[in-house]
Amino acid sequence: MQATVYNLAGAAVDTVELNDAIFSIVPNLSVVHQAVLRQQANARLGTHDTKTRADVSGGGRKPWRQKGTGRARQGSTRSPQWRHGGVVFGPHPRSYDQDLPRKMRRLAARSVLSDKAATGSLLIIDSFADLEPRTKAMIAVLDALQLGERKVLVMTPTKEQNLEQAAGNLPKVRTGMVQYLSLVGMLKADVVVLSRDSLQVIDSILGSTGGRSPHAITLAEGITALETAASPMDQVVQQVPGASDVTAAHETTAHHSRGVEAAVEEAADEHNADESDESVGVNIDAPETAATPETADETETAATPPETATDEQG
Repeated sequence: MQATVYNLAGAAVDTVELNDAIFSIVPNLSVVHQAVLRQQANARLGTHDTKTRADVSGGGRKPWRQKGTGRARQGSTRSPQWRHGGVVFGPHPRSYDQDLPRKMRRLAARSVLSDKAATGSLLIIDSFADLEPRTKAMIAVLDALQLGERKVLVMTPTKEQNLEQAAGNLPKVRTGMVQYLSLVGMLKADVVVLSRDSLQVIDSILGSTGGRSPHAITLAEGITALETAASPMDQVVQQVPGASDVTAAHETTAHHSRGVEAAVEEAADEHNADESDESVGVNIDAPETAATPETADETETAATPPETATDEQG
């Protein structure tokens, strides 16, 4: 679908191709109706509140005795039937939020845009960068586009201060960002004015990608699909003394059928041997035994008592 692009002077300067999936569909009125009700309901604050008989001050005393007065029995002057009494079944704070599937919301937006394009109520402006921030300049632009007495909704991809200042005092002109497509705002406006850059934003939201990124997920630079990220523990192992030998030994034993079991058994034997060596010097009740000599001379020396000791005893 082709659309004409105008400048601020109202002259046609170019043509642009509109996405048929957004601007050339058959409007779905039932979905538009549901989306409008949802937007209006979500705009409600829900802060209304009334006082029940428990919230109204006063009324603690029984107005008259139960019997003998000829009047109806009453327990409080703040009952609902009394003036200044509490309200029965009155509104209280609540949320009016409604949910609508994403596909239905976007279908409603495409339906409204298609209806505006089909009825000639959609205008494309080249740019608003040259617009002076004056109300008089905005009125001149509307007159050049023959929109002087019509309700206009102007949407741009970014917030443009000059446009907001130029249209701020005009009661029939509304401005906004195209990222926040207001369904009610577009329906209330007689003409929707879009800048050329807004078409790309609309296509990214309502186009075939459905608001998702059209780019495929790519790996980081220097990493292939077969590579894996290095573990932080690898640097810790390399800094420990002798860690390379342990790692090499572990890789060697991993090729054997019982490499892991052998390593566990060897570690258990070493642990038991260390415990046996430490227990020798700790056992106090064990009998004292002479050390076993290695040679015959050492045996005779150990068996023969010293002569000095014999003389001292005599």
